[in-house]
Order: sequence, then C-alpha cells, then structure tokens
Amino acid sequence: MEGVSRQGGLNGADPLGGLVVVLYETQDLVNIALVVRAMKNMGLSRLRLVRPFEFEPFRIEGIAHDTADLVSKVEVFHDLDEALADLSYVVGSTARRRSSRQQWYSPEDAAWAILPRSHQGPVALLFGREDRGLSNEQLDRCHALVSIPTNPDHPSMNLAHSALLVFYEMRKVAMEITDLSGPDLSSKKRQSTAPASVEELEDFFATWERAMHALGFFHGIDPLPKMRSFRSLFQRADMDRRELGLVQATAFEIIYFAERETARARERAAEAEAD
Repeated sequence: MEGVSRQGGLNGADPLGGLVVVLYETQDLVNIALVVRAMKNMGLSRLRLVRPFEFEPFRIEGIAHDTADLVSKVEVFHDLDEALADLSYVVGSTARRRSSRQQWYSPEDAAWAILPRSHQGPVALLFGREDRGLSNEQLDRCHALVSIPTNPDHPSMNLAHSALLVFYEMRKVAMEITDLSGPDLSSKKRQSTAPASVEELEDFFATWERAMHALGFFHGIDPLPKMRSFRSLFQRADMDRRELGLVQATAFEIIYFAERETARARERAAEAEAD
C-alpha cells in the first residue's frame, strides 16, 4: 500500500483540508444536504457540485443544520473536467469492478494512501449520481478507485451513506497520524469519594435487612441465606460512601413506605370495625 506508514505522521494544521468532495449530477437535493452534514461531522470543508439537478443553499442549510460556513463555499461546475482541472489526484467511489488496471482501495486503505498525497496537492473524492454512479468515462478520469466491501448480493448504497463511510475513514486515519482531535469519550470526572468502611457497610446491611422484612421478602423463610447473597452482591459493587448512602437512603424509604402502608391498613380496619 502506498502512502504514509501506520507509524508515520503528517504535518499541517488541517490534515483534511486537501480533500475536495466532488458530487457529479446529484439528483436529489436532500442527498447533497446529507453529504454536507457528513462532511461537517467528519471535518471536511470543500465541496464541488457538477451539474446538480437542483441546488438551493437555504434548503440545504435547513436540512443540514449549522453548515452555513460549508454551504457558502460550495462551488458549482457545468463540466466534470472543469471541476477536476486544478486538483492533483482523483479517487472515484464505485461498486463496479472494471477490466482496466486501476488502483483499488478499501476506504481505510484509501485514507492511508490519499492523506499524504493531499498535502502535496488537492485530492478529489468523486461520487457519481444516485441512480447509476460513475460511468466508465468518468472513472477513466480517476487515478484510483475506492470500493466499500458491501454484501455482494446487494452492493448498491445510498450516496450519503457511502460518502460518510469514506469520510469517516479519512478522519480516523487523520486522527491517528496527526494531532487532530476528536470528541472526549472518557467518563465525566466526579469528585473523589472515600470508600465505605466496614462499619458503614454493616450498618447498611442491617438497614437493608429491615427493608426486606418490611417488604415481606423473607416471609416464611430463613433470611440468612438471602442476606448472604445480598452481601456478596453489594460487596462486589465496591461502593464508595456516596453510593452507599444512596442505596441506604433507598432502603430507608422502603421501610418508611411499608410503615405508612401498615398504618393505613390499621386505620381502614378500625374504620371497618366501627361501621
């Protein structure tokens, strides 16, 4: 595979800035909007349209919210050769195999090969029209082809879906070989709380046993085996003091609820006797 090695790196403030998305004769404005949204999600910013069936920027922004900056820079061309003229390399997306000996890539391998090249000159990611993709004449203009490994019995994909998969692989590789950042997927940090002590746990277990009695959970059985299971369960949870306090408060609410229900039952019984 040509391009940067998986241990290599790239310089540049915007590792995806050299990628130019080119959509040829898009038939549905919604598909343009969805490609715009995918570009915004993955950090691509340059879009060229070749003879789109319709192009209304305000409608695209209405479908793909918060994309005015990208939509305002969309370039529209009447000829594919004109749209590709100033680009240094063209990668076409297609599911059709050809007899000509062109370089074929999966989306991931394409990203490893294309990103370094995009820093030498802009690279086109070319997608064809929804109903028939790219023709042989348009594929002839491509230096390489990218094909998504779909189910061979049903290879046809929606334009925006295939574009998103290609863009995602570009961003994933860019994040690996540059300092491009992604969303923080780590758990939200919380204030450190001390672990529960043995004494606090024993107090909790006593409260929990009272709560289970109040619910009638131990009715007619020895509570000891069940309490051993509860002990094992809560000890494995390794609760800190805050978590233990939450569960103990729940146990107290069970006790108080049971006591209130018992009191109401007695009141109803007394009223019934008085009648």
